[in-house]
Amino acid sequence: MRLKALLSALILGIAAVTASRSFAENIAQASPDGSIDIESPWARLAPKEPDTASVFFEVLNVGNKPDVLVSASSPAARKVTVRRGEWSGWDFFNRQTNEVKINPSKRVSFHPGALEVTLNELTEPVDVRSVLPVTLVFKEAGPVTIEATVSNQLLGNRIAK
Repeated sequence: MRLKALLSALILGIAAVTASRSFAENIAQASPDGSIDIESPWARLAPKEPDTASVFFEVLNVGNKPDVLVSASSPAARKVTVRRGEWSGWDFFNRQTNEVKINPSKRVSFHPGALEVTLNELTEPVDVRSVLPVTLVFKEAGPVTIEATVSNQLLGNRIAK
């Protein structure tokens, strides 16, 4: 029981330190009108498709009206799609979606198994620590360009040494 309490305190302490970082230090890019913030962009290469990368990030709508991510593009790939992961029974499908709605004062997470921007047919060889530029186009806020560093982790944006 004592070990469980100690572990809980440790986890809460780590969460508090992480949460105490300033919000501005985490913002990778903001929209021209300031209504959309993009945080923590990162990418990973597809394990079985060397010319494909998935890009992940957090979108925060700091405006007072809903906005919609309508498309994405990148000079690093010939084809770019926004995709949503869905389970059907025991099968997982990553399907293209035409838009992703972001409500005011809400955050939408693009992370493995959920939403992602997929870069197909990469135009140059990409490796860990490569930087992929991606332009996200929002219906109201307009284009926001981010830079996603390629990670060698499957589920997070940390680069193993």
